[in-house]
Amino acid sequence: ERVQTRAEILEKAANLLERRAAHFVALLQREGGKTLDDALSEVREAVDFCRYYAASGRKHFGAGETMPGPTGESNVLELRGRGVFVAISPWNFPLAIFLGQVTAALMAGNAVVAKPAEQTPRIAAAAVRLLQEAGVPHSALRLVPGDGRIGAALVAQPDIAGVVFTGSTEVARSINRTLAAKDGPIVPLIAETGGINAMIVDATALPEQVADDVVTSAFRSAGQRCSALRLLFVQDDVADRMIEMIRS
Repeated sequence: ERVQTRAEILEKAANLLERRAAHFVALLQREGGKTLDDALSEVREAVDFCRYYAASGRKHFGAGETMPGPTGESNVLELRGRGVFVAISPWNFPLAIFLGQVTAALMAGNAVVAKPAEQTPRIAAAAVRLLQEAGVPHSALRLVPGDGRIGAALVAQPDIAGVVFTGSTEVARSINRTLAAKDGPIVPLIAETGGINAMIVDATALPEQVADDVVTSAFRSAGQRCSALRLLFVQDDVADRMIEMIRS
């Protein structure tokens, strides 16, 4: 019953997001500096996160899985929340990643203390208000804006049950060291950091499409996002034309 309630809340949040897409697009442009199409894509991604975790929660947190065991013995595997999760999200996807972290932790039965990037607190505040309007209890979700010192203080708290973080590899390592130094139960860290993303272009590719995709991938959020293009491999016999088109 609790799983069904949580899933319905997330689905209601998704519906509210869709109805208020224009408001969130404007916020993403004003506070996050996004282009119109980038902001709209982010709202859609945030909606997808809400619906995905609702569906995933129904699947994994339902009646439990019957495990094999001796005759006359019943063994059931059930998943449950761990406690209070700290969610630290970045400025480059201040709505989608923020909501992705928070809704996943809530759906799993945890309470959440959310610390958004210091550059984008208004987007996070609007997202929290929307979740609370959808039915998330105020006691289950708290917003704590601030800079990296606030995040470090939250991570160092002795009673937290887990940390989910998206940002730099350097900060992720610092969080990992802090958690490893604690006495008591192991505190899990779910960290998403930078990557080296490659595009491979052969002679059949449309040059105009390649140029558009390269520029879009490499330079949105000034190239500071985990999905940004880092390496471009182009087939020799079309490389000169492709590179010239990208440059122009």
